[in-house]
Amino acid sequence: MKHDIVRRCVFRPYRRGFGPAFYLTVWDTYRRCVTGQSLLGYRLRAEGKTLFEGEDLGCSPMHAIDSDECMASLMSFLTLQPGDTDPDYFADYTPAQLEFCDQHAEALSAEVNSRFGEV
Repeated sequence: MKHDIVRRCVFRPYRRGFGPAFYLTVWDTYRRCVTGQSLLGYRLRAEGKTLFEGEDLGCSPMHAIDSDECMASLMSFLTLQPGDTDPDYFADYTPAQLEFCDQHAEALSAEVNSRFGEV
């Protein structure tokens, strides 16, 4: 499926050779939430595998859909770990997503915060 890409980001939380790079792609779905927010699609990949993909990101109306603030907001959800929020949040996570949380979410979150600031 072809998407109208609004932003791509590459995150390298590790020194080369010490861990994966992460690739975030965000696209406009041209749909809106009932609250009027733009709904964006996203895909987070590492090592050639998709970790997360959806079309349910409600971008804040205070920020452009391709803004640093929007990317930081999305990544704050994608890097949540067990203990950060209610355990039910992770009920539908795949084993690969749980492994990502355990092995890389903290380092990736720190890289995102370093680049964009904390949400």
